[in-house]
Amino acid sequence: MNHPMRLLLIAGLLLFGSTGFTTVHPTPPPKPCTIYYYWFTYPDDAYNDYASLDQEETEWWIYYDGVVINTNPIGGTLIARGYPDDVYPHDKFPTVFLYAHFTH
Repeated sequence: MNHPMRLLLIAGLLLFGSTGFTTVHPTPPPKPCTIYYYWFTYPDDAYNDYASLDQEETEWWIYYDGVVINTNPIGGTLIARGYPDDVYPHDKFPTVFLYAHFTH
């Protein structure tokens, strides 16, 4: 094989071999947005505040001195309901329910 032919062969191999190594940067998933609710206590239905679920859980956790607060109704006592708007009397059903899990 002569010199120009070898150079063409090497150039072709380099060109062909390098195309398979391009990096693709995936798009990161969108960040979830924080949803805020109008919170009303239960059972007296008094307005409490406008906050996210995490903020409201923390607030009640502090209020009840470390009692587990979450949205799981099993074994819990309903303490607050989160609504999508602040209309009173309520024109929509609650979206989120918060429960305190008192231990005996």
